Amino acid sequence: MLALLAVPYASPRLRRFRVTRAPWDHGVDVTAEAPPAVPPPSPVMGEQKLRATSNEETVSNALPETAAPVDEGALARELGSLAITDPSGHALDGFYASLAKTIAKEPGAVTRILHYGDSVITGDLVSGTMRRLEQAKFGDSGHGFILLANPWEWYFHNDVSHSASEGWAESRITGPLATDGLYGLGGVSFHTADVASAWFSTKKQGDYGRNVSRFDVYYLEQPWGGDVSLAVPGRPAEKLSTRGPKKVARVHSVSLPDGPGQLSIRTWGDGDVRMFGVALERDLPGVVYDALGANGARIRLWDAMSEAHWAEELALRAPALVVLQYGTNESEDDDFRLETYETALDRTLTKLMKAAPGTSVLIVAPLDRAERGEGGKLRTKAVIFKLVDAQKRAAAEHGAGFWNTFLAMGGEGSMAKWVHAKPQLGSWDFTHPTPLGAEAIAKLLFHALNAGYASFASAHPGAPKLPDAGE
Repeated sequence: MLALLAVPYASPRLRRFRVTRAPWDHGVDVTAEAPPAVPPPSPVMGEQKLRATSNEETVSNALPETAAPVDEGALARELGSLAITDPSGHALDGFYASLAKTIAKEPGAVTRILHYGDSVITGDLVSGTMRRLEQAKFGDSGHGFILLANPWEWYFHNDVSHSASEGWAESRITGPLATDGLYGLGGVSFHTADVASAWFSTKKQGDYGRNVSRFDVYYLEQPWGGDVSLAVPGRPAEKLSTRGPKKVARVHSVSLPDGPGQLSIRTWGDGDVRMFGVALERDLPGVVYDALGANGARIRLWDAMSEAHWAEELALRAPALVVLQYGTNESEDDDFRLETYETALDRTLTKLMKAAPGTSVLIVAPLDRAERGEGGKLRTKAVIFKLVDAQKRAAAEHGAGFWNTFLAMGGEGSMAKWVHAKPQLGSWDFTHPTPLGAEAIAKLLFHALNAGYASFASAHPGAPKLPDAGE
């Protein structure tokens, strides 16, 4: 059925048969010579009221329960596998050392990966496959962090259930902006002084996201904070006060026996409440993969985040690896200047590494992006080459790893090939991957990280070898 529903997305001529819009399709005439340019955001201060939201699967975001029918070996041979670039030779040592403890099944050995990015991560496409692959191979330590409500229409997470009522307002790094620069781990702050609720649960079907042993609630403690009710089935609700002498990032844990579980959050309207999200965790060695995407995100938008607050959030989350995947939205800016971009990239990397000292950082390049040239022939946008080169230089200067998505998917002209591939891997906006394409990219990144760990283990006697389970 999913295959039949997906057929109209393979060609613009079949648009009228589509059951829903794709996240990258906003009424654009895909038969035009090139997608229209979207003006860069002009964030304003304030909040945006949210309607009730829920985590809904569609043919354009939900991953299949079983591996997609893509011959990974053939794809790797055709497009070429690519290792992570690391001039220092030690950029990801912290991540690999954490993964070694996880592989050895040491008590409490949870390896957390935070994947920041734009719309591809907002829809949990690349990140959703990465989560499944990592947990199949190294162990399932829980789904990870989810924003309190859906801040964008296309916000989605595979393998988890969640929803939120009306009554919440949001501030985001993409705008509207918070006056104090406090946006939580995912770059979005949710606020209410009224009665509002949110709900989180494990999945009841499928092979992934079936168990949880702890709900970690991320919120802001503040002088005028109100009370929050936290309830799990089968026992009385507990009251969480968010009031404190000053604004401080906090996390409150609600534990339960490992297995299926759900958490309900409700405010009482007795004070001002600011919350950021909930993480589903398990007290078992394994991997947690947080998808922290933001629609329309650009690297410069992290200027809005308070460095001290980001440091508090990262300390609470304790990641072993932070992945930054931006550049697609910068590639559509008419006023793009390489010098300005490099400066913004340097600022964000400096802020991140100061906020999370000792945490490994990996820059993942944007995908290829096509446009129509003379005669209507698809070609790679020239700005993509500049963005990829700038990211590679910045990674080397800051001691971060770099993975070249653009080359991994085939380099120049690859998006044009992906759009016409069978099955289709690139969308008709010539910018985003299809779910199958995102799955292919995730597998290439997964193998690149595993190759890096194998090299690390060979140089560190006593480090366990990669397990045989999973991919």
